[in-house]
This record gives sequence, structure tokens and C-alpha cells, in this order.
Amino acid sequence: MSDFLEVLLYIIIGFWVLRLLLRWGLPYLLKYVVKYASKKAENQFNKKQQNPFDDTKHQNKQKSKKSDEKLGEYIDYEEID
Repeated sequence: MSDFLEVLLYIIIGFWVLRLLLRWGLPYLLKYVVKYASKKAENQFNKKQQNPFDDTKHQNKQKSKKSDEKLGEYIDYEEID
């Protein structure tokens, strides 16, 4: 019985410590995440502002068409009963 109470006490203390860590640490963690995301978005925005005519999607489509042309002839197989 005492082992059960000891485990229960450890679980309660663990949740209490976790709650304190989240209460004190979560604002700093969120601040870091928001700062990182805003810096990343700002860098992407500035990159587009410097060269707005750079369309990498268009270039990727052209490359994929060239690779499809090298494939070969399509053969349709029919099932034989």
C-alpha cells in the first residue's frame, strides 16, 4: 500500500512541477517561436521584393516536362482470360 502512495505522490509532484515549468517557461518559448516565424516570413518577403520576376515554379514545370519527354512510349497491357 505504501508503494502505491509513494508512486501517487511522485505523480502529483511531477504534474505540479510540470505545471510550474509551463507557467514560467511557456511565455518565453512562445516569444521565441513567434520571433523565429516572423524573421523567417520577413526574409521570404524581402527575397521576393528584391527579385519579383524570379518565378521558380515556372522553371520547375519546364524541367519536369523535359524529364517526361525522355521516358518513352506508353504501352497498354490487356488482361488475358
